[in-house]
Amino acid sequence: MAALAAISLLPGRARAQCTVTPAAASAADACQKGTDLFRFIAPQVGVALGAGNPVLGEAGTLGGVGKVALTARLGAAVGFVPSGAVAFAVSGGPVAGDFGARRAFIPLPAVDVAVGLLKGVSLGITNIGGVDLLGSASWLPTVEKGPVALTPEAGGVGLGGGVRVGILQESAFVPGISVSYMVRRTPQLDLAYAAGNDTLALRDARVSVRSLRLVAGKRLLMFGVAAGVGRDEVTGSAALGAVLNEAVLGVPQRVAVANPSLRAPATRSTAFVNASLSLLVARLVAEVGWSDGGEAVTTINRFGGKAANAAGRYAAIGLAVRI
Repeated sequence: MAALAAISLLPGRARAQCTVTPAAASAADACQKGTDLFRFIAPQVGVALGAGNPVLGEAGTLGGVGKVALTARLGAAVGFVPSGAVAFAVSGGPVAGDFGARRAFIPLPAVDVAVGLLKGVSLGITNIGGVDLLGSASWLPTVEKGPVALTPEAGGVGLGGGVRVGILQESAFVPGISVSYMVRRTPQLDLAYAAGNDTLALRDARVSVRSLRLVAGKRLLMFGVAAGVGRDEVTGSAALGAVLNEAVLGVPQRVAVANPSLRAPATRSTAFVNASLSLLVARLVAEVGWSDGGEAVTTINRFGGKAANAAGRYAAIGLAVRI
């Protein structure tokens, strides 16, 4: 009968409880490498998911019941994924290795909707306190780069929702200013990392982002601009399953390592700018943004000189219409 070896590897709340088969092997190194890999990848997915403006090109609220804004956008974050193979130890404690890193784009097309709920209180040439309901449906395609494959389940569709409260509703002489809060989630994901005869898999992974945004903007004739800042709380969860074909006590063995409860939290600040051009029935909108590194993330393993909390960039282009 296989014995179970429980190992606590990380401080505080991010503790990894791993099991290993056969009993003579050690789970410590594979468990640490799986934890470090997830803590490197999950925040980057969070940057793509949270992005910038909750509705591209929009700054103020819509103006009450019956107002709707729809946006179809193609966005992506610039990130990094492992570029090389690392060796796994099946005896002793964790061993520091270098996964390497190469640049990769994390694409995330989405459809966003804002629905007017309350017009707010009239204050001369503007309104204050308007409320919009926000919704989002994003699609994460399969991403394969070197030894890493990120495969979404359930068609790759993730949903989100939130609310936007107007500080000022845009008018001819007043810019639009609003505060919004949204929660977005990816579908379940499988992340596989292959190194020689060894495979490290993160199963049933999910990344969620709670986003707070302050946005201001103004349209003048055909052109518009909006800019904002915000804060993202990224939460990642996954189950580790590693299969290692290594020698244990000099005998070739198939070593299985599992951890059902990996966690990858991160908190980041972001800033972004939108520019829009009005067409006949829609507006063409572009966005560029930057996300800082947030809190320090400690990993034993390295990623080609890239920190697990490295700053990220993102961009999007979309078509927006008001109904």
